Amino acid sequence: MGYVRKADWLLLVITALLTVSLTIPSYTYSPPYAGFFKGTIETYDGPPRWVGYVECTADTSSYYSYVVNWTLSYPHDYGVSKPGMFKTTVLVRNWSRFFEEIPSGCYVLGRDSLSYDDKLYRASERLKNLTAGTPDYEKLEPFFDFAGSPETPVNVTWVKVTVFFTGMMEPVKLPFVAIWLGILIVSVAGIIVSHRRSKALLAVFLITLLLSALFLRDYLQMERKISGTAEAFNELLALNSTGGWCTEIGGAQGDFSSREDVNWFLKTVKENNATIGSVRWEDTVLRIHVKVNMNNYKRIIDAFKERGWETSVIDSESLNALLEERHGTREINETLTTLEKYLPYLTPDERKAVEDYMADLKETLHQDRDQKNLCIAVFATSPEAIIPDYGGYSDFLAKFALVAVFVGLALGRRRGNETR
Repeated sequence: MGYVRKADWLLLVITALLTVSLTIPSYTYSPPYAGFFKGTIETYDGPPRWVGYVECTADTSSYYSYVVNWTLSYPHDYGVSKPGMFKTTVLVRNWSRFFEEIPSGCYVLGRDSLSYDDKLYRASERLKNLTAGTPDYEKLEPFFDFAGSPETPVNVTWVKVTVFFTGMMEPVKLPFVAIWLGILIVSVAGIIVSHRRSKALLAVFLITLLLSALFLRDYLQMERKISGTAEAFNELLALNSTGGWCTEIGGAQGDFSSREDVNWFLKTVKENNATIGSVRWEDTVLRIHVKVNMNNYKRIIDAFKERGWETSVIDSESLNALLEERHGTREINETLTTLEKYLPYLTPDERKAVEDYMADLKETLHQDRDQKNLCIAVFATSPEAIIPDYGGYSDFLAKFALVAVFVGLALGRRRGNETR
């Protein structure tokens, strides 16, 4: 009955491996260290007219690095960092562009004037006094709101930026792979030892072999999926975009698990006379604006739906109402006409600032009339947002394996007693 003793030892090895697997945590958390960054601004003549405060949060380590690098793309003071946090001060020359390009997860906590001398603001104050108590005051309220807004750029702004890493858990992988690979090897040895001598022990080792193979197969499939998603995500990040504002009228949750999915997506966009308007990384997802006209937006949504993507889109009646509300054509024209009426009452500097504002407003009106400014938001999941629970899956399989092993050990002891 030497084979029984050998089988018992092999079962004890499997028991030890399974017991160790139950003690391993499923996830780890280690916030990235951003390092120390030398400032790019050694001298700056004159104080800035504005000081701003921006706070950013990131849930993934790669997005944290992205936000830190975006911050450092501006002229910056010395960067101070510790695990999970980065702080510096950057010099912003064009506040409107900075505000437009600010990454997802970043918020402007405030912007204070240090030396306020805004021509547009002074013009708005003069026009408030001139139109007070008249119907023209109401027509100019959108202008008053804009001119008095803290986002109005004036010279340069010192922006104090703090980036926090809230931290997504990292799944523990290799220890579980090593344990189940060890169980598979020991199970093969057990099958060799018992296949001609005990059907019961053979069944036990077959069960542990099956469970270990099941874990390793699912692990490889998941890693292959994550790898394919990472390749597709990187290709989507590198897409060329036309830029510009658009009205979001629908959305789709894209399934980008391979490069073939990206190729199909781009082909579908082209076939429906659409373009890539913008590609914006928003931490755990990528938001891709697909610019499309009124005639094709339903067709492209249907193509996404046939692909198995989750989609949503507003109906034609709601779309017309949205466009009327969003464009505000009548209100914009009223504002332009009223401002034109009061230009002679402004100083030359104030008049120039208001005329620049009117030119931007006319450009907005022109863009809003272009149906190409409709877009569908397509979302792609970041590979870091896929967090497999290898530990939980391993624990689930380990319970079944332990039951089988205990049965095998009981059978071995029973056979040992019978030989005495």
